[in-house]
Amino acid sequence: MKDRQGVRLAWQAMLWCIVLWVINHSFYLAPLLKQRGIDRWTALYFVGCAALGVVFCFSIFVGQWKARNLPRGGRIAAAVGSTFASLTGHTIADSWLFMIMMGPDAPGGAKPGFVQEWDLVLLTNFTSLAAVHVIFACAVALTLARIQADERERTLAAARAAAQEAQLAALRFQVNPHFLFNALNAVTSLVGAGRNPEAVAVVSRLSSFFRASLGVPPGASARLQDELDVVGSYLEIEAARFGERLAVEIDAPEELYSALIPHFLLQPLVENAVKHGVAGSKRRVAVRVAARAEGEVLILTVADDGAATGPAPVGAGIGLPNVAARLEALFGQKGRLVTRPLNPGFEAEVRMPLAFATVSKAA
Repeated sequence: MKDRQGVRLAWQAMLWCIVLWVINHSFYLAPLLKQRGIDRWTALYFVGCAALGVVFCFSIFVGQWKARNLPRGGRIAAAVGSTFASLTGHTIADSWLFMIMMGPDAPGGAKPGFVQEWDLVLLTNFTSLAAVHVIFACAVALTLARIQADERERTLAAARAAAQEAQLAALRFQVNPHFLFNALNAVTSLVGAGRNPEAVAVVSRLSSFFRASLGVPPGASARLQDELDVVGSYLEIEAARFGERLAVEIDAPEELYSALIPHFLLQPLVENAVKHGVAGSKRRVAVRVAARAEGEVLILTVADDGAATGPAPVGAGIGLPNVAARLEALFGQKGRLVTRPLNPGFEAEVRMPLAFATVSKAA
């Protein structure tokens, strides 16, 4: 019992033992005090008996604590065995003390004849002490079972948290290579068209983009304003590729700038709009990113008015499922992704609990 929990429980068990035996002996002392009082030897006997009860009952706790990590059958056997051993030892010790202090050869002189019967004293003590030992053993067993249940729950919670973190990391790093592939395609197109200065600018923005995005742990939250900046960097990269064919509109009220959203959540939605709306259309396409609040719910929408033609690009279908999976992992039923076709275009709507970043004030 070197760990802190064991020491704390040992002190609690000792206190329970003392309280239990004080209460138990009060039932015996009260009638004597009321009828005739008690002499010195009788008082010493009751004190000795209570001390023996504390020692032997505490051994029940020690036995069950040492067996706490055994299988259920082993714990039950340890509880029964320690209780029976404690009861037997207490009965013998108490009977011996009784015969010495209350028997015919006691310092106070001869006592009633029944105390001369050793077997009767043993039987009487065994039956009178059994209830106290069993009650204490059950209390210890229930306490240890509750502690083990709490420990199992904490272990399961830690395992679930670790699994969720691993899931979020896998989802996020599945998106990042997807974006990198599209950005490099944009650079390739610029170089192929002889627009080298613009290609250099895109590579510079791409470097800044990844420096900002990959430095945040998976599953972390970011302010809406920061995520809109990430989206803006991405759209700047794509604008270098599509030129006048891409129009951007971002509509977010200033009071929502400090709202918290999962990091890198908007970018796959915007990427989806560019890939399937802008890249699949021959005309000018507007991509609109908007944010609004409805009570305690934050609503983010990414829409385009493109009219995609031809087959879907290779790799289509990664971004939206990832966003939906992240929302479910982070918010459960309170986070969801709803998609709907427009005429023309497509819209993705995210709903999640509305929460704001805490602003720390300098002292």
